[in-house]
Amino acid sequence: MQSNEIVTKEEMRALLGANAEPMSEKRHRVVPYNFRRPDRLSKEQVRSLYLLHDLFCNSLSSSVPVFLRTISEVTLLSVEQQAYVEYLYGLPDPTAIFTLSMQPLQGLAIIELNPSIAFPIIDRMLGGPGIPLGEARAVTEIEQKILEAFLKLVADDLREAWRPLIELDLQIVGRETRPQMLQIVAPNEVVLSIVFHMQIGEARGHMSLCIPAVTLEPIIQKFNRSLYSRNRDVPPEQTRALLDTLAMVSFPIAAEARGTKVPLEDLLRIAPGDVLKLDHPVDQPIEVSVGGSVKFRAELISHRGRKAIYLCARAFDEPQVEPANADATSAEQA
Repeated sequence: MQSNEIVTKEEMRALLGANAEPMSEKRHRVVPYNFRRPDRLSKEQVRSLYLLHDLFCNSLSSSVPVFLRTISEVTLLSVEQQAYVEYLYGLPDPTAIFTLSMQPLQGLAIIELNPSIAFPIIDRMLGGPGIPLGEARAVTEIEQKILEAFLKLVADDLREAWRPLIELDLQIVGRETRPQMLQIVAPNEVVLSIVFHMQIGEARGHMSLCIPAVTLEPIIQKFNRSLYSRNRDVPPEQTRALLDTLAMVSFPIAAEARGTKVPLEDLLRIAPGDVLKLDHPVDQPIEVSVGGSVKFRAELISHRGRKAIYLCARAFDEPQVEPANADATSAEQA
């Protein structure tokens, strides 16, 4: 007998039971958000800051080896927003901390060097091989002064990286070894934490940069646009310098006509005055290649008793342009 019910009650309960787990998983896919401490920077602004400091790493990776005279590399690990107290809790104790003024921006920033990389830098600057210390300790006042010379190099490259946004005057205004003793903003204030990985010879460690979000408020809207957009205004003198440099570049130009098959014996006997018949029609344009790429079409002409080509139009990817007169075009010897 056939039942009038398409699905029985037992089958319905089994179906609901099978689907219960995926539905509960979907309900638990919640992104945590702290309403007491909302993000001060959007994702686009954080991405712009990531790009800016990634370029800073490339510049510093070129400057540090020259300064310390050893193989060095700096890479960007992360750029994120967090409470100031969370940033402090993430630092080793003791460590090397320096506060920076960022005029004309108000407030202070922090540059921190882990002991695992700070002491090898000090050792290299004093003429040593850059070996880390066997046991952790705080840097002395003399060692802090030595590190300041290295941080001035870091500040110079950081200033250049920020130049598209603002002209900063970065100056070291304070030093500390205990993170809990340093208070540049309130503990719950949002800061931008930027972490770098540094390799100095065989030593490896982290360097971090902490900038309060309130310090960035005067220029925060500039991060909404791409820092290195193609639409960015280029100074006329920079354009002229680029054109002057390109004017000195040499490149090969070739005008090729369709040839014909010639026996090797006749080709070896060819002499001045001989006529070689080509398969290229006289009324058809010749393609002119610049650096191996076809850029022009030309006509065969005679110029001062020599065979030459007359550039009559641009080819393929550019609109056709007729020259104003013969003097405005260049004739190349065939």
